[in-house]
Amino acid sequence: MMINWDRFNWPEIFGTIVALKDLKGGQYNFMKSDAQERSAAKWSDGQLTYVGDTAIGKDYDGVDGLRYESKAVEGLILKTKPHTKDIILKNFAGQCLGIPEQTFDYMLAYDTHKKTVLLAPWDVCIKMAKVNDANVTTRLLVGQCDVLAYDVTPVKKEININELYDEFLGKII
Repeated sequence: MMINWDRFNWPEIFGTIVALKDLKGGQYNFMKSDAQERSAAKWSDGQLTYVGDTAIGKDYDGVDGLRYESKAVEGLILKTKPHTKDIILKNFAGQCLGIPEQTFDYMLAYDTHKKTVLLAPWDVCIKMAKVNDANVTTRLLVGQCDVLAYDVTPVKKEININELYDEFLGKII
């Protein structure tokens, strides 16, 4: 079975991303990624199963038998360049061990500013990979990616994420 990207509810997924933007600071990045990835699985119409909390190097298993990784970057797609901004492909949190082995077949790359989603196969993901001290970054050649969603209008989530987070913390502290 092939994945039908038109069955994804992109407005709901981007609604989650927008609702999380008020969480400012690097300490929230994991939580924002986790919520966005789970939202994509929920709104995939059963086509993606979220495994990011148990698998290394992939976020989803697809009904097509393929493995998917998700990355979200503010302003990912550049106006005057044929490639995207840098995407952290692998963070070693210390000494970089080089280009990682293939753990996913495709990357879902979200531009959270343009509300656009690119789909890049592994070979496009590693084509511009660069080894740094603590991580491996890459850039995607936009012309070699499929555009799954473009200029999506997000569903407005009627929540205040900072209030909800403070309430959550108040209950466990």
